[in-house]
Amino acid sequence: MLKVKNYQLVNLLEFLEKAALKPRASRVRTKLVKLLYNKIDDLQGDEMALLDKFGKKGENGKLIENQGTFTRIEETAAEYHQEKRTLLEETASVNVDELKDKLAVLMEELENSDATVSGKDAEALDLLLDALEEEVGTMK
Repeated sequence: MLKVKNYQLVNLLEFLEKAALKPRASRVRTKLVKLLYNKIDDLQGDEMALLDKFGKKGENGKLIENQGTFTRIEETAAEYHQEKRTLLEETASVNVDELKDKLAVLMEELENSDATVSGKDAEALDLLLDALEEEVGTMK
Protein backbone atom coordinates (compact mmCIF):
# COMPACT_ATOMS: atom_id res chain seq x y z
CA MET A 1 0.00 0.00 0.00
CA LEU A 2 1.28 3.41 -0.98
CA LYS A 3 0.53 5.68 1.98
CA VAL A 4 0.10 9.46 1.82
CA LYS A 5 -2.11 12.01 3.55
CA ASN A 6 -5.42 12.84 1.87
CA TYR A 7 -4.41 16.48 1.41
CA GLN A 8 -1.35 15.36 -0.59
CA LEU A 9 -3.25 13.34 -3.19
CA VAL A 10 -3.97 16.17 -5.63
CA ASN A 11 -0.38 17.49 -5.60
CA LEU A 12 0.95 13.99 -6.31
CA LEU A 13 -1.53 13.53 -9.11
CA GLU A 14 -0.70 16.88 -10.72
CA PHE A 15 3.03 16.20 -10.49
CA LEU A 16 2.72 12.75 -12.03
CA GLU A 17 0.48 13.97 -14.84
CA LYS A 18 3.01 16.54 -16.03
CA ALA A 19 6.21 14.55 -15.44
CA ALA A 20 8.05 13.78 -18.67
CA LEU A 21 8.87 10.07 -18.54
CA LYS A 22 10.18 7.42 -20.88
CA PRO A 23 7.53 4.98 -22.17
CA ARG A 24 8.19 2.16 -19.70
CA ALA A 25 7.95 4.43 -16.65
CA SER A 26 5.07 6.35 -18.23
CA ARG A 27 2.99 3.18 -18.35
CA VAL A 28 3.51 2.68 -14.61
CA ARG A 29 2.68 6.33 -13.99
CA THR A 30 -0.55 6.05 -15.97
CA LYS A 31 -1.70 3.12 -13.87
CA LEU A 32 -0.72 4.90 -10.65
CA VAL A 33 -2.58 8.05 -11.73
CA LYS A 34 -5.76 5.99 -12.20
CA LEU A 35 -5.41 4.64 -8.66
CA LEU A 36 -4.87 8.17 -7.31
CA TYR A 37 -7.98 9.39 -9.15
CA ASN A 38 -9.98 6.65 -7.41
CA LYS A 39 -8.70 7.80 -4.00
CA ILE A 40 -9.49 11.43 -4.85
CA ASP A 41 -13.02 10.39 -5.84
CA ASP A 42 -13.38 8.65 -2.47
CA LEU A 43 -12.13 11.78 -0.71
CA GLN A 44 -14.58 13.98 -2.60
CA GLY A 45 -17.38 11.66 -1.55
CA ASP A 46 -16.30 12.01 2.08
CA GLU A 47 -16.16 15.79 1.71
CA MET A 48 -19.67 15.81 0.24
CA ALA A 49 -20.88 13.71 3.20
CA LEU A 50 -19.48 16.39 5.53
CA LEU A 51 -21.23 19.10 3.55
CA ASP A 52 -24.44 17.11 3.66
CA LYS A 53 -24.09 16.95 7.44
CA PHE A 54 -23.08 20.57 8.02
CA GLY A 55 -24.47 22.41 5.00
CA LYS A 56 -27.61 24.49 4.71
CA LYS A 57 -30.35 22.83 2.73
CA GLY A 58 -33.17 24.33 0.78
CA GLU A 59 -36.82 23.36 0.90
CA ASN A 60 -36.07 20.61 -1.61
CA GLY A 61 -33.62 19.02 0.86
CA LYS A 62 -30.61 19.71 -1.34
CA LEU A 63 -27.53 21.68 -0.33
CA ILE A 64 -27.70 25.40 -1.08
CA GLU A 65 -25.00 26.32 -3.58
CA ASN A 66 -23.81 29.87 -4.13
CA GLN A 67 -21.24 30.61 -6.86
CA GLY A 68 -19.76 27.11 -6.77
CA THR A 69 -19.57 26.77 -2.99
CA PHE A 70 -22.00 25.32 -0.53
CA THR A 71 -23.40 27.34 2.33
CA ARG A 72 -22.67 25.93 5.77
CA ILE A 73 -24.72 26.27 8.93
CA GLU A 74 -23.03 29.03 10.96
CA GLU A 75 -23.60 27.33 14.30
CA THR A 76 -21.72 24.21 13.21
CA ALA A 77 -19.05 25.80 10.98
CA ALA A 78 -16.25 25.23 13.51
CA GLU A 79 -17.19 21.55 13.84
CA TYR A 80 -17.30 21.22 10.03
CA HIS A 81 -13.82 22.73 9.67
CA GLN A 82 -12.44 20.46 12.40
CA GLU A 83 -13.89 17.35 10.79
CA LYS A 84 -12.64 18.41 7.35
CA ARG A 85 -9.15 19.05 8.76
CA THR A 86 -9.22 15.60 10.36
CA LEU A 87 -10.33 14.05 7.06
CA LEU A 88 -7.54 15.74 5.11
CA GLU A 89 -4.94 14.62 7.66
CA GLU A 90 -6.01 10.97 7.42
CA THR A 91 -3.69 8.58 5.64
CA ALA A 92 -4.87 7.37 2.26
CA SER A 93 -3.74 3.85 1.43
CA VAL A 94 -3.46 3.30 -2.31
CA ASN A 95 -3.44 -0.38 -3.22
CA VAL A 96 -0.54 -0.73 -5.68
CA ASP A 97 -0.34 -4.54 -5.58
CA GLU A 98 -0.91 -4.77 -9.33
CA LEU A 99 2.09 -2.47 -9.87
CA LYS A 100 4.43 -3.90 -7.24
CA ASP A 101 6.91 -5.35 -9.72
CA LYS A 102 6.94 -2.13 -11.77
CA LEU A 103 7.27 0.58 -9.12
CA ALA A 104 11.06 0.39 -9.18
CA VAL A 105 10.97 1.39 -12.87
CA LEU A 106 9.06 4.58 -12.02
CA MET A 107 11.35 5.31 -9.07
CA GLU A 108 14.48 4.92 -11.15
CA GLU A 109 13.15 7.16 -13.91
CA LEU A 110 12.16 9.87 -11.44
CA GLU A 111 15.47 9.69 -9.57
CA ASN A 112 17.60 9.77 -12.72
CA SER A 113 15.61 12.36 -14.65
CA ASP A 114 17.36 15.44 -16.02
CA ALA A 115 14.28 17.52 -15.18
CA THR A 116 14.59 20.26 -12.60
CA VAL A 117 11.89 20.64 -9.98
CA SER A 118 11.11 23.26 -7.39
CA GLY A 119 8.28 24.38 -5.14
CA LYS A 120 5.22 22.13 -5.07
CA ASP A 121 6.76 19.81 -7.66
CA ALA A 122 9.86 19.27 -5.54
CA GLU A 123 7.69 18.53 -2.51
CA ALA A 124 5.54 16.12 -4.53
CA LEU A 125 8.60 14.36 -5.94
CA ASP A 126 10.12 13.93 -2.49
CA LEU A 127 6.84 12.65 -1.05
CA LEU A 128 6.31 10.27 -3.96
CA LEU A 129 9.84 8.87 -3.81
CA ASP A 130 9.58 8.38 -0.04
CA ALA A 131 6.28 6.51 -0.47
CA LEU A 132 7.63 4.44 -3.37
CA GLU A 133 10.83 3.60 -1.46
CA GLU A 134 8.77 2.43 1.49
CA GLU A 135 6.53 0.33 -0.77
CA VAL A 136 9.41 -1.18 -2.75
CA GLY A 137 11.26 -1.83 0.51
CA THR A 138 8.34 -3.85 1.89
CA MET A 139 8.35 -6.03 -1.23
CA LYS A 140 11.90 -7.27 -0.69
